Amino acid sequence: MRGGFFFAAAVAVPTARSMAMIHARSATLVLAAGLAGAWLLGATAFAADPPKAYLPGLTAPDEAPQGCVSCHKGSRNLKVMLDALDHRDMGDKIKVVPDDCKSCHEDDDELEALGPVSHSMHYARGSKSDFVVKHGGSCLNCHALSTGTGEVTTKSGPTNW
Repeated sequence: MRGGFFFAAAVAVPTARSMAMIHARSATLVLAAGLAGAWLLGATAFAADPPKAYLPGLTAPDEAPQGCVSCHKGSRNLKVMLDALDHRDMGDKIKVVPDDCKSCHEDDDELEALGPVSHSMHYARGSKSDFVVKHGGSCLNCHALSTGTGEVTTKSGPTNW
């Protein structure tokens, strides 16, 4: 007997053990191919679509068409929040927010520019910031994008206090 075969009259006849080994190898190959195929099919069939980008005005309704004043209302209006920060009283000088705020908060002024101030306030706690958690953290909550020209502007609206 050689290699699991019994030689009789110069004809190789497989033994029961060699047949079992051939069957086991075949079954293993079929099982491995089946598992690989199932994994590949399952990975594509059950793969979750990537999350849709939250872009107000583009992929979702724009719930803040006037920027700051659209979100900062009632007890969270900007005047209340600025008073809590000991900001000087602007009285009737501010009519349109944030456009009128830029008269003092410019890049070349001694006061901090409005962009860095508002960005640091909205993203101060990263993914735990209220702006990110409650409003998706999208730039298009505060900024408008012209899809034709690519121009980005800051949304503005009349004061609400």
